Amino acid sequence: MVELKVENRKGNISINSNDVKEIIKIRPDIEYTRDISNTINQDGIMAFDCKLSQDVFNMQDIEDVLDEIGEDLDESYFQVLFEDVRAYLKDATDEIEEELQDKYLFDNVRCFFDIYNIDESFTDFKFVFLVSFKDIKIASLANLSKIVGKRQLVGASKFYS
Repeated sequence: MVELKVENRKGNISINSNDVKEIIKIRPDIEYTRDISNTINQDGIMAFDCKLSQDVFNMQDIEDVLDEIGEDLDESYFQVLFEDVRAYLKDATDEIEEELQDKYLFDNVRCFFDIYNIDESFTDFKFVFLVSFKDIKIASLANLSKIVGKRQLVGASKFYS
């Protein structure tokens, strides 16, 4: 857990990563959220290890429909599905960013995600979610999310072993 001191439109406030985690965790499309903010050592940025709910993109339903019409899944289908998941998470990221801006009356909130692991059945999507409360370029936040995601993939995440 980390706690940040920021100045919003009404004065100085404290923002706790556990509170931000609860905002993310309450979403029905996110199955699991773990605060990993204290592992990234970045001032003004919080990090969360997350898992997308399996109900969001149910491969069994898709496979059943394709079986009925006599089609097989090919590799291009998985690329399209991956892009759909990225678009879905981008929309969720925008919604969370807006919610945080409204809650903390702080316009300089930036959020970004990086999918770091997908299981072979394409039903288990794990991603890191970063929330910045400082002036940062989105490209820098994107790079940091890739670094944190790679670290989670190589074993820093004990939850997903």
